[in-house]
Amino acid sequence: MNEAAVRQLLRARTPGFSLPQPFYTDPAIFTLDLRAIFERQWIFAGLASEIAEPGEYLTVEVGTSPVLVLRDRDGVVRAFFNTCRHRGARICDDRHGRAKTLVCPYHRWTYRLTGALAAAPFMPEGFARERYGLKPLAVRELCGTIFVSLAADPPDFAPYAEALAPHLAPHGLEQAKVAFECDLVEEGNWKLVMENSRECYHCRTQHRELMRTFLDIYDFTAPENQAEIEHYWARLRAMGLPTHIVDGPEFRATRLPFTHGALSITMDGTPAVSRRLGSVPSNDIGSLRWVHYPSVFNHALGDYAVMVRMLPVAPQRSVVTTKFLVHRDAVEGRDYDLKRLTEVWLATNDQDKALVERNQAGVNSAGYEPGPYSPALEAGVVRFVEWYAGEMAAYLEAGAVRAAAE
Repeated sequence: MNEAAVRQLLRARTPGFSLPQPFYTDPAIFTLDLRAIFERQWIFAGLASEIAEPGEYLTVEVGTSPVLVLRDRDGVVRAFFNTCRHRGARICDDRHGRAKTLVCPYHRWTYRLTGALAAAPFMPEGFARERYGLKPLAVRELCGTIFVSLAADPPDFAPYAEALAPHLAPHGLEQAKVAFECDLVEEGNWKLVMENSRECYHCRTQHRELMRTFLDIYDFTAPENQAEIEHYWARLRAMGLPTHIVDGPEFRATRLPFTHGALSITMDGTPAVSRRLGSVPSNDIGSLRWVHYPSVFNHALGDYAVMVRMLPVAPQRSVVTTKFLVHRDAVEGRDYDLKRLTEVWLATNDQDKALVERNQAGVNSAGYEPGPYSPALEAGVVRFVEWYAGEMAAYLEAGAVRAAAE
């Protein structure tokens, strides 16, 4: 499918309805998604605590691009394409590691932690090493989270950082550690994964474990109109915690209570971790829920945080990475039990995988046609789909203008 056909599909689609079939199935649109979305937006890479010491690094695959994030000898967080400047081999394979220098396993080209090329064996006299450092990427830190952008001119990160920082700061993710991390491969287009995460229309019947504590039905546009939430927000403001909704084109965050007097998202509603995160004044604070398109949604509670990253692998395959964060001084077996910490979300992830794959199987059918979203229960899905369609249309229009100028 060429770009003109994609532009026509976007113009012809019905707002408030799911996308036309090719957006979930077509390899050419998948390639466009990588270029228009994942290579232009800010992508959640990981946590500052994962690279706390000089030389520590983490890796992530953003579409077809391996990415390397590290802390250099001066404590500066840097990001690079994880690609050797010799013949393009991937340099670091491990998800996490520590190194004094970065050595390509193929031909032993060696890079400093600043990305500068330090050694290139058997290259000729006069070889200009300074021209062949690793290609840097834009990187930003926010309250212990790290985002990268593959774009030469990435979107302004400041609105997101300024809006979210007051909400996130009390949770002290800079002083948190990853207690558990796992990947789940879902045989579904990345947009179906994101859509599924943006609504709880399905939660009551599909997520038995989560619904022991999770508030699923509320007014997305004005949650303060619900008495339960109004009273909860007033109580949190008295504790000094901000409660207003923060909204941007690609992000949204709000605090919401749990149900039935629960203090955490666990099977029995009691805290999973005895040591609270950051400076939060109580476990009885519900959760800060926030999303950043296109790659991550999160929940920060009084006792732990869970961050769920969704990245595309193929037109009908995505990888979902879940990180569980606890206070860095919390000790497994003393301050928390790993099973209690993770069991609700791991069950929920497995259930969501089955739902996404069921959705993909139906979308692949010759009988599929876009259906209407529920304005009451799928407002978050509508918001994401409109953002996606707008970003894709802008990218294609800019390309058409460039082509006409040439």
